[in-house]
Amino acid sequence: MKASIRTQGEREFIVFTALLTTSIALSIDMLLPAFAELRSSFGMEPTSNLPGLTITCIFVGMAIGMPIYGPLADTYGRLPILRVGIALFTLGALGSTVAPNLGVLLASRILWGIGCAAPRTISQAMIRDKFEGDDMARVMAIVQTVFFAGPVLAPIIGDLLLRIGGTWRLTMLFGLVIAIVMWLWSFRISESLQTANRRDLSFATTRQGIRIVFGNRITIGYALTLMFSGGAFYSFLSSSELIMSEIFSRPGWFVPFFSITMCVMAAVALTGSRVVGRIGARRLGHSALGFQLGVSLLMLILAISTNGVPPVGLWMVLMSSQIAAMVLMMPNMTTLALQPMGALAGTAASTIGFITLALGALLGAVIDRQIASTVTPLAVGYFVYTAVAVLVVAVMIPRDAPGESNQP
Repeated sequence: MKASIRTQGEREFIVFTALLTTSIALSIDMLLPAFAELRSSFGMEPTSNLPGLTITCIFVGMAIGMPIYGPLADTYGRLPILRVGIALFTLGALGSTVAPNLGVLLASRILWGIGCAAPRTISQAMIRDKFEGDDMARVMAIVQTVFFAGPVLAPIIGDLLLRIGGTWRLTMLFGLVIAIVMWLWSFRISESLQTANRRDLSFATTRQGIRIVFGNRITIGYALTLMFSGGAFYSFLSSSELIMSEIFSRPGWFVPFFSITMCVMAAVALTGSRVVGRIGARRLGHSALGFQLGVSLLMLILAISTNGVPPVGLWMVLMSSQIAAMVLMMPNMTTLALQPMGALAGTAASTIGFITLALGALLGAVIDRQIASTVTPLAVGYFVYTAVAVLVVAVMIPRDAPGESNQP
Protein backbone atom coordinates (compact mmCIF):
# COMPACT_ATOMS: atom_id res chain seq x y z
CA MET A 1 0.00 0.00 0.00
CA LYS A 2 1.37 3.38 -0.95
CA ALA A 3 1.62 6.21 1.53
CA SER A 4 -1.38 8.19 2.72
CA ILE A 5 -1.70 11.92 2.13
CA ARG A 6 0.57 13.46 4.72
CA THR A 7 3.29 15.67 3.23
CA GLN A 8 3.10 19.16 1.83
CA GLY A 9 4.31 17.81 -1.52
CA GLU A 10 1.41 15.37 -1.67
CA ARG A 11 -1.06 18.13 -0.87
CA GLU A 12 0.41 20.29 -3.65
CA PHE A 13 0.19 17.33 -6.01
CA ILE A 14 -3.51 16.91 -5.24
CA VAL A 15 -4.20 20.61 -5.78
CA PHE A 16 -2.28 20.50 -9.07
CA THR A 17 -4.19 17.48 -10.40
CA ALA A 18 -7.42 19.14 -9.28
CA LEU A 19 -6.45 22.19 -11.38
CA LEU A 20 -5.81 19.93 -14.37
CA THR A 21 -9.32 18.50 -14.18
CA THR A 22 -10.88 21.91 -13.49
CA SER A 23 -9.23 23.31 -16.60
CA ILE A 24 -11.26 20.87 -18.70
CA ALA A 25 -14.59 21.77 -17.13
CA LEU A 26 -13.87 25.49 -17.37
CA SER A 27 -12.83 25.13 -21.01
CA ILE A 28 -16.06 23.36 -21.84
CA ASP A 29 -18.64 25.40 -19.98
CA MET A 30 -17.47 29.00 -19.49
CA LEU A 31 -19.10 29.87 -22.81
CA LEU A 32 -22.58 28.72 -21.70
CA PRO A 33 -23.81 32.10 -20.35
CA ALA A 34 -22.56 33.78 -23.53
CA PHE A 35 -24.55 31.61 -25.96
CA ALA A 36 -27.08 34.40 -26.56
CA GLU A 37 -24.29 36.88 -27.29
CA LEU A 38 -22.56 34.30 -29.52
CA ARG A 39 -25.77 33.81 -31.52
CA SER A 40 -26.03 37.56 -32.02
CA SER A 41 -22.34 37.92 -32.92
CA PHE A 42 -22.53 35.30 -35.66
CA GLY A 43 -26.05 36.13 -36.89
CA MET A 44 -27.88 33.03 -35.63
CA GLU A 45 -31.53 32.67 -34.72
CA PRO A 46 -32.30 33.44 -31.03
CA THR A 47 -33.32 29.81 -30.39
CA SER A 48 -30.53 28.19 -32.45
CA ASN A 49 -28.89 25.07 -31.04
CA LEU A 50 -25.67 25.71 -32.99
CA PRO A 51 -23.77 27.19 -30.00
CA GLY A 52 -24.09 23.77 -28.37
CA LEU A 53 -21.64 22.50 -31.00
CA THR A 54 -18.90 24.37 -29.14
CA ILE A 55 -19.41 21.83 -26.35
CA THR A 56 -19.55 18.84 -28.69
CA CYS A 57 -16.35 19.90 -30.48
CA ILE A 58 -14.38 19.89 -27.22
CA PHE A 59 -15.42 16.28 -26.67
CA VAL A 60 -14.56 15.39 -30.28
CA GLY A 61 -11.07 16.79 -29.72
CA MET A 62 -10.71 14.85 -26.48
CA ALA A 63 -11.78 11.68 -28.31
CA ILE A 64 -8.92 12.26 -30.76
CA GLY A 65 -6.31 13.01 -28.11
CA MET A 66 -7.04 10.46 -25.40
CA PRO A 67 -5.92 7.30 -27.22
CA ILE A 68 -2.64 9.05 -28.08
CA TYR A 69 -1.60 10.55 -24.74
CA GLY A 70 -1.96 7.41 -22.64
CA PRO A 71 0.60 5.17 -24.39
CA LEU A 72 2.98 8.13 -24.82
CA ALA A 73 2.76 8.92 -21.11
CA ASP A 74 3.49 5.27 -20.26
CA THR A 75 6.67 5.52 -22.35
CA TYR A 76 8.09 9.02 -21.91
CA GLY A 77 6.67 9.91 -18.50
CA ARG A 78 3.65 11.91 -17.41
CA LEU A 79 5.00 15.48 -17.32
CA PRO A 80 6.60 15.80 -20.81
CA ILE A 81 3.42 14.57 -22.49
CA LEU A 82 1.29 16.75 -20.24
CA ARG A 83 3.22 19.84 -21.38
CA VAL A 84 2.66 18.94 -25.03
CA GLY A 85 -1.05 18.79 -24.34
CA ILE A 86 -1.00 22.12 -22.53
CA ALA A 87 0.66 23.70 -25.60
CA LEU A 88 -2.19 22.47 -27.82
CA PHE A 89 -4.66 23.64 -25.16
CA THR A 90 -3.12 27.12 -25.46
CA LEU A 91 -3.35 27.21 -29.26
CA GLY A 92 -6.97 26.12 -29.16
CA ALA A 93 -7.87 28.80 -26.62
CA LEU A 94 -6.11 31.46 -28.69
CA GLY A 95 -7.85 30.40 -31.89
CA SER A 96 -11.22 30.41 -30.15
CA THR A 97 -10.61 33.91 -28.81
CA VAL A 98 -9.91 35.45 -32.21
CA ALA A 99 -12.24 33.28 -34.34
CA PRO A 100 -13.89 35.42 -37.07
CA ASN A 101 -16.75 32.97 -37.69
CA LEU A 102 -18.42 29.88 -36.28
CA GLY A 103 -16.40 27.49 -38.45
CA VAL A 104 -13.06 28.73 -37.14
CA LEU A 105 -14.43 28.73 -33.59
CA LEU A 106 -15.51 25.09 -33.86
CA ALA A 107 -12.17 24.03 -35.40
CA SER A 108 -10.32 25.81 -32.59
CA ARG A 109 -12.52 24.14 -30.02
CA ILE A 110 -11.57 20.73 -31.47
CA LEU A 111 -7.88 21.65 -31.10
CA TRP A 112 -8.61 22.86 -27.58
CA GLY A 113 -10.23 19.51 -26.85
CA ILE A 114 -7.17 17.64 -28.12
CA GLY A 115 -5.16 19.67 -25.62
CA CYS A 116 -7.70 19.01 -22.84
CA ALA A 117 -7.26 15.28 -23.32
CA ALA A 118 -3.78 15.46 -21.77
CA PRO A 119 -4.79 16.91 -18.36
CA ARG A 120 -7.78 14.57 -18.24
CA THR A 121 -5.83 11.40 -19.03
CA ILE A 122 -2.54 12.12 -17.31
CA SER A 123 -4.00 13.45 -14.05
CA GLN A 124 -5.70 10.09 -13.47
CA ALA A 125 -2.54 8.18 -14.38
CA MET A 126 -0.49 10.29 -11.95
CA ILE A 127 -2.94 9.59 -9.14
CA ARG A 128 -2.77 5.85 -9.89
CA ASP A 129 1.05 6.08 -9.82
CA LYS A 130 1.09 7.56 -6.33
CA PHE A 131 -1.87 6.02 -4.50
CA GLU A 132 -3.76 2.76 -4.11
CA GLY A 133 -6.95 1.46 -2.53
CA ASP A 134 -8.86 3.77 -0.21
CA ASP A 135 -6.11 6.41 -0.42
CA MET A 136 -6.60 6.49 -4.16
CA ALA A 137 -10.38 6.65 -3.76
CA ARG A 138 -10.08 9.65 -1.42
CA VAL A 139 -7.73 11.52 -3.73
CA MET A 140 -9.85 10.67 -6.77
CA ALA A 141 -12.93 11.88 -4.90
CA ILE A 142 -11.32 15.27 -4.29
CA VAL A 143 -10.04 15.63 -7.84
CA GLN A 144 -13.19 14.37 -9.54
CA THR A 145 -15.33 16.58 -7.32
CA VAL A 146 -13.39 19.58 -8.55
CA PHE A 147 -13.92 18.30 -12.10
CA PHE A 148 -17.67 18.23 -11.58
CA ALA A 149 -17.60 21.49 -9.66
CA GLY A 150 -16.09 22.98 -12.80
CA PRO A 151 -19.30 22.76 -14.88
CA VAL A 152 -21.10 24.50 -12.03
CA LEU A 153 -18.41 27.12 -11.42
CA ALA A 154 -17.68 27.74 -15.12
CA PRO A 155 -21.00 29.44 -16.01
CA ILE A 156 -20.61 31.68 -12.96
CA ILE A 157 -17.13 32.74 -14.09
CA GLY A 158 -18.33 33.03 -17.67
CA ASP A 159 -21.23 35.25 -16.64
CA LEU A 160 -18.90 37.47 -14.61
CA LEU A 161 -16.47 37.81 -17.53
CA LEU A 162 -19.35 38.56 -19.87
CA ARG A 163 -20.58 41.33 -17.59
CA ILE A 164 -17.08 42.77 -17.30
CA GLY A 165 -16.06 42.59 -20.95
CA GLY A 166 -19.39 42.49 -22.76
CA THR A 167 -18.15 39.83 -25.20
CA TRP A 168 -18.03 36.04 -25.37
CA ARG A 169 -14.38 36.27 -26.48
CA LEU A 170 -13.27 37.14 -22.96
CA THR A 171 -14.51 33.76 -21.73
CA MET A 172 -12.26 32.11 -24.32
CA LEU A 173 -9.30 34.30 -23.41
CA PHE A 174 -9.54 33.03 -19.85
CA GLY A 175 -8.40 29.66 -21.19
CA LEU A 176 -4.99 31.16 -21.96
CA VAL A 177 -4.63 32.18 -18.32
CA ILE A 178 -5.43 28.64 -17.21
CA ALA A 179 -2.88 27.20 -19.64
CA ILE A 180 -0.09 29.49 -18.43
CA VAL A 181 -0.76 28.57 -14.80
CA MET A 182 -0.75 24.83 -15.57
CA TRP A 183 2.46 25.08 -17.62
CA LEU A 184 4.40 26.97 -14.96
CA TRP A 185 3.10 24.86 -12.10
CA SER A 186 4.04 21.61 -13.85
CA PHE A 187 7.72 22.40 -13.25
CA ARG A 188 7.14 22.22 -9.49
CA ILE A 189 5.71 18.69 -9.70
CA SER A 190 7.94 15.61 -9.71
CA GLU A 191 7.54 12.86 -12.28
CA SER A 192 5.26 10.13 -10.92
CA LEU A 193 6.09 7.29 -13.33
CA GLN A 194 9.07 5.30 -12.12
CA THR A 195 11.72 4.44 -14.69
CA ALA A 196 11.26 0.72 -14.09
CA ASN A 197 7.57 0.97 -15.04
CA ARG A 198 8.08 2.71 -18.39
CA ARG A 199 7.02 0.72 -21.43
CA ASP A 200 8.62 0.57 -24.86
CA LEU A 201 6.63 2.48 -27.46
CA SER A 202 5.71 0.29 -30.40
CA PHE A 203 2.61 -0.87 -32.13
CA ALA A 204 2.94 -4.28 -30.52
CA THR A 205 3.28 -3.02 -26.94
CA THR A 206 0.49 -0.48 -27.41
CA ARG A 207 -1.78 -3.15 -28.82
CA GLN A 208 -0.87 -5.45 -25.94
CA GLY A 209 -1.64 -2.73 -23.40
CA ILE A 210 -5.01 -1.95 -24.97
CA ARG A 211 -5.79 -5.68 -25.08
CA ILE A 212 -5.03 -5.97 -21.37
CA VAL A 213 -7.30 -3.02 -20.60
CA PHE A 214 -10.20 -4.35 -22.68
CA GLY A 215 -9.60 -7.84 -21.35
CA ASN A 216 -10.22 -6.74 -17.78
CA ARG A 217 -13.92 -7.20 -17.15
CA ILE A 218 -13.95 -4.94 -14.11
CA THR A 219 -12.18 -2.04 -15.83
CA ILE A 220 -14.36 -2.10 -18.94
CA GLY A 221 -17.52 -2.76 -16.95
CA TYR A 222 -17.05 0.36 -14.87
CA ALA A 223 -15.98 2.35 -17.94
CA LEU A 224 -19.23 1.46 -19.72
CA THR A 225 -21.20 2.29 -16.59
CA LEU A 226 -19.59 5.72 -16.45
CA MET A 227 -20.23 6.21 -20.17
CA PHE A 228 -23.99 5.68 -19.89
CA SER A 229 -24.40 7.55 -16.63
CA GLY A 230 -22.27 10.43 -17.89
CA GLY A 231 -24.08 10.61 -21.23
CA ALA A 232 -27.19 12.06 -19.63
CA PHE A 233 -25.11 14.53 -17.62
CA TYR A 234 -23.40 15.84 -20.76
CA SER A 235 -26.76 16.36 -22.45
CA PHE A 236 -27.82 18.44 -19.44
CA LEU A 237 -24.68 20.59 -19.75
CA SER A 238 -25.21 21.30 -23.43
CA SER A 239 -28.91 22.11 -23.08
CA SER A 240 -29.06 23.76 -19.64
CA GLU A 241 -28.96 27.36 -20.95
CA LEU A 242 -31.73 26.66 -23.48
CA ILE A 243 -33.86 24.86 -20.87
CA MET A 244 -33.67 27.68 -18.32
CA SER A 245 -34.15 30.52 -20.80
CA GLU A 246 -36.61 29.08 -23.33
CA ILE A 247 -38.52 26.21 -21.70
CA PHE A 248 -38.80 27.65 -18.18
CA SER A 249 -38.50 31.32 -19.26
CA ARG A 250 -36.15 31.96 -16.33
CA PRO A 251 -32.87 33.17 -17.90
CA GLY A 252 -32.01 35.04 -14.70
CA TRP A 253 -32.12 31.78 -12.71
CA PHE A 254 -29.32 30.15 -14.67
CA VAL A 255 -26.34 31.35 -12.62
CA PRO A 256 -28.10 31.13 -9.19
CA PHE A 257 -29.11 27.54 -9.97
CA PHE A 258 -25.52 26.56 -10.68
CA SER A 259 -24.34 28.40 -7.58
CA ILE A 260 -26.73 26.46 -5.34
CA THR A 261 -25.78 23.21 -7.04
CA MET A 262 -22.10 23.90 -6.39
CA CYS A 263 -22.78 24.24 -2.66
CA VAL A 264 -24.69 20.94 -2.67
CA MET A 265 -21.83 19.25 -4.52
CA ALA A 266 -19.26 20.55 -2.03
CA ALA A 267 -21.24 19.16 0.90
CA VAL A 268 -21.75 15.78 -0.78
CA ALA A 269 -18.09 15.58 -1.80
CA LEU A 270 -16.91 16.32 1.73
CA THR A 271 -19.19 13.61 3.09
CA GLY A 272 -18.11 11.12 0.44
CA SER A 273 -14.39 11.61 1.02
CA ARG A 274 -14.90 10.99 4.73
CA VAL A 275 -17.05 7.87 4.50
CA VAL A 276 -15.34 6.07 1.61
CA GLY A 277 -12.70 4.67 3.97
CA ARG A 278 -15.40 3.13 6.15
CA ILE A 279 -17.81 1.71 3.60
CA GLY A 280 -15.51 1.29 0.59
CA ALA A 281 -15.45 2.70 -2.93
CA ARG A 282 -17.51 -0.15 -4.37
CA ARG A 283 -20.44 0.16 -1.99
CA LEU A 284 -20.48 3.95 -2.18
CA GLY A 285 -20.30 4.05 -5.97
CA HIS A 286 -22.97 1.39 -6.47
CA SER A 287 -25.30 3.05 -3.96
CA ALA A 288 -24.93 6.40 -5.73
CA LEU A 289 -25.82 4.78 -9.07
CA GLY A 290 -28.92 3.20 -7.54
CA PHE A 291 -29.93 6.59 -6.17
CA GLN A 292 -29.49 8.08 -9.65
CA LEU A 293 -31.84 5.51 -11.10
CA GLY A 294 -34.51 6.39 -8.52
CA VAL A 295 -34.20 10.12 -9.21
CA SER A 296 -34.28 9.45 -12.97
CA LEU A 297 -37.59 7.63 -12.57
CA LEU A 298 -39.03 10.58 -10.61
CA MET A 299 -37.85 12.97 -13.34
CA LEU A 300 -39.52 10.88 -16.02
CA ILE A 301 -42.82 10.67 -14.13
CA LEU A 302 -42.76 14.41 -13.46
CA ALA A 303 -42.00 15.31 -17.08
CA ILE A 304 -44.74 13.07 -18.50
CA SER A 305 -47.34 14.25 -15.98
CA THR A 306 -46.68 17.94 -16.73
CA ASN A 307 -46.44 17.69 -20.54
CA GLY A 308 -42.72 18.33 -20.38
CA VAL A 309 -42.79 21.62 -18.48
CA PRO A 310 -42.67 20.76 -14.76
CA PRO A 311 -42.45 23.32 -11.93
CA VAL A 312 -39.02 24.84 -12.32
CA GLY A 313 -38.17 24.67 -8.61
CA LEU A 314 -38.95 20.96 -8.35
CA TRP A 315 -37.03 20.24 -11.54
CA MET A 316 -33.99 22.08 -10.17
CA VAL A 317 -34.10 20.00 -6.98
CA LEU A 318 -34.14 16.76 -8.97
CA MET A 319 -31.30 17.91 -11.25
CA SER A 320 -29.21 18.95 -8.25
CA SER A 321 -29.81 15.49 -6.77
CA GLN A 322 -28.62 13.87 -9.98
CA ILE A 323 -25.42 15.92 -10.04
CA ALA A 324 -24.78 15.23 -6.35
CA ALA A 325 -25.03 11.49 -7.03
CA MET A 326 -22.51 11.87 -9.87
CA VAL A 327 -20.07 13.43 -7.41
CA LEU A 328 -20.21 10.26 -5.33
CA MET A 329 -20.37 7.72 -8.13
CA MET A 330 -17.79 8.80 -10.69
CA PRO A 331 -14.62 9.08 -8.59
CA ASN A 332 -15.28 5.78 -6.86
CA MET A 333 -16.04 3.92 -10.07
CA THR A 334 -13.03 5.51 -11.77
CA THR A 335 -10.90 4.28 -8.89
CA LEU A 336 -12.33 0.78 -9.22
CA ALA A 337 -11.72 0.82 -12.98
CA LEU A 338 -8.07 1.92 -12.67
CA GLN A 339 -7.16 -0.20 -9.65
CA PRO A 340 -6.34 -3.41 -11.62
CA MET A 341 -4.14 -1.58 -14.15
CA GLY A 342 -0.90 -0.82 -12.25
CA ALA A 343 1.88 0.42 -14.59
CA LEU A 344 -0.63 0.58 -17.46
CA ALA A 345 -2.37 3.51 -15.79
CA GLY A 346 -1.74 5.86 -18.71
CA THR A 347 -3.14 3.53 -21.35
CA ALA A 348 -6.00 2.56 -19.05
CA ALA A 349 -6.87 6.18 -18.22
CA SER A 350 -6.89 7.13 -21.90
CA THR A 351 -9.10 4.17 -22.77
CA ILE A 352 -11.50 4.80 -19.91
CA GLY A 353 -11.53 8.51 -20.70
CA PHE A 354 -12.31 7.87 -24.36
CA ILE A 355 -15.20 5.60 -23.45
CA THR A 356 -16.66 7.79 -20.71
CA LEU A 357 -16.12 11.26 -22.16
CA ALA A 358 -16.02 10.91 -25.94
CA LEU A 359 -18.65 8.20 -26.34
CA GLY A 360 -20.61 9.60 -23.41
CA ALA A 361 -20.71 12.98 -25.13
CA LEU A 362 -22.11 11.36 -28.28
CA LEU A 363 -24.83 9.73 -26.19
CA GLY A 364 -25.53 13.13 -24.67
CA ALA A 365 -25.75 14.75 -28.10
CA VAL A 366 -28.47 12.26 -29.06
CA ILE A 367 -30.58 13.68 -26.23
CA ASP A 368 -29.84 17.40 -26.40
CA ARG A 369 -30.58 17.53 -30.15
CA GLN A 370 -34.17 16.51 -29.26
CA ILE A 371 -34.71 19.24 -26.66
CA ALA A 372 -36.74 22.16 -27.99
CA SER A 373 -39.87 23.05 -26.03
CA THR A 374 -40.00 20.44 -23.23
CA VAL A 375 -37.62 18.64 -20.83
CA THR A 376 -39.16 15.25 -21.64
CA PRO A 377 -36.26 14.15 -23.92
CA LEU A 378 -33.81 14.86 -21.10
CA ALA A 379 -35.93 12.93 -18.59
CA VAL A 380 -36.28 9.96 -20.95
CA GLY A 381 -32.55 10.01 -21.67
CA TYR A 382 -31.62 10.12 -18.00
CA PHE A 383 -33.84 7.17 -17.16
CA VAL A 384 -32.82 5.00 -20.12
CA TYR A 385 -29.09 5.65 -19.79
CA THR A 386 -29.05 5.19 -16.02
CA ALA A 387 -31.06 1.98 -16.29
CA VAL A 388 -28.55 0.63 -18.81
CA ALA A 389 -25.69 1.63 -16.48
CA VAL A 390 -27.28 -0.36 -13.65
CA LEU A 391 -27.70 -3.32 -16.01
CA VAL A 392 -24.01 -3.16 -16.98
CA VAL A 393 -22.96 -3.29 -13.32
CA ALA A 394 -25.27 -6.23 -12.67
CA VAL A 395 -23.98 -8.21 -15.64
CA MET A 396 -20.27 -7.32 -15.83
CA ILE A 397 -19.10 -6.64 -12.26
CA PRO A 398 -18.67 -9.84 -10.18
CA ARG A 399 -20.09 -9.66 -6.67
CA ASP A 400 -16.74 -10.74 -5.23
CA ALA A 401 -14.56 -8.59 -7.53
CA PRO A 402 -11.19 -8.32 -5.73
CA GLY A 403 -9.85 -5.34 -7.68
CA GLU A 404 -6.36 -6.81 -7.87
CA SER A 405 -4.00 -6.29 -10.78
CA ASN A 406 -4.10 -8.83 -13.60
CA GLN A 407 -1.06 -7.48 -15.38
CA PRO A 408 1.70 -9.79 -16.53
